[in-house]
Amino acid sequence: MSSTTWYRGIVVGVDGSGDSLGALDWAARAADVHEARLTVVATHATPPAPVPGFGDTVRDTRDEARRAAQAARDRLGGRRPGGREVEVVVLPGAPAHVLGQRSRTCDLVVVGRRGLDALDRVLVGSTSSALAASSPGTVVVVPAGATPGDPDRIRVGVERDDEPDVLGTAFAEAAARGCPLEVLHVVGTDPVGSTLHQADPLAASWHEAAREDLADQVARWSEKYPLVSCSVVIRRGDPAGVLLEDLTPGDLVVVGGRRHPTVLGRMLRSVPDAVLRGAPCPVLVVHTRRPAE
Repeated sequence: MSSTTWYRGIVVGVDGSGDSLGALDWAARAADVHEARLTVVATHATPPAPVPGFGDTVRDTRDEARRAAQAARDRLGGRRPGGREVEVVVLPGAPAHVLGQRSRTCDLVVVGRRGLDALDRVLVGSTSSALAASSPGTVVVVPAGATPGDPDRIRVGVERDDEPDVLGTAFAEAAARGCPLEVLHVVGTDPVGSTLHQADPLAASWHEAAREDLADQVARWSEKYPLVSCSVVIRRGDPAGVLLEDLTPGDLVVVGGRRHPTVLGRMLRSVPDAVLRGAPCPVLVVHTRRPAE
C-alpha cells in the first residue's frame, strides 16, 4: 500500500456526541494512512460583545466543549495517529466557522453528520452541511454507522468541467487505502433534451468528446497510480440518485464542491448536499474552486 504524507495535517471537530466520536475514529485512521498530525477541535459559543446575564451560558457551553475534548482524549487513549502526538484544543466560535478557518491551513477537515429532519436542514442546516458548502478546503463528512477503517470501494462523481483535484484526490486516496476506484459520470435524462441530442450531430459530437475527455483523464491518473484498480461507469439519471445507488457504510464517495451561500445551497439541493444527506458512508467534498486568499 502506498502512502501520501499530509504535512499540513488533519483536523476533526468533536462535540461529545457519538456521531463526532465516529468521525474521530475515521480521522485517526486517515492520519495513520497519510502520516499526518491529528488535531481535535471542540468549540463553544461566545457572544461578539459582552451581554448582561449571558455569562452563565458561556461558561456552560465552554464546560461542555471541554467535556467533549476530554471524551476525545479518552477515546484515543494512548494512540498516536500518524505516529505523532495528538493536539486537542477548545476554541470559541461556531463550529462551522472555526473548522472552516482551520481548513485553510490543513489538508483535511473531518466532521460527523447529525441526524436532522428535512425541515431542520432547510431552515438551520447542520455543521456538516454548512462546512461542506462553504469551507475553502477539503472536507469529509462521516455519518453514524459508517465504517471507520479503509473503504471497500471509492466512488468518485466527475463532471467534464471538474478541475483535476476531484479525480486526482480519488486516485490518491484509492492508492493510499489499497481499494478499487469507480469513476462515475452521470448524464441527464430529460426526454426532450435526449431526443434533440440524438438528432443533432453537433450535440452528439460534444457528448462523444466528453466521453473521450473523461477516458483521457482517467488514463493519465491510472498511469500515475498503476496499482489502482479503476473502472469507468457512464450512466443516465439524476446525478445525486445515481451517486447514492447501492452505497454501503463501507464505501467512500468523492465529489467536487461548489462554494455557495449555505442556505442557498440547501434550498437548491445541490448534488454534493443531496449526497451528504443521503449517503450511508463518508463523503469527501473537494473544493475545486478556491476563493482568492
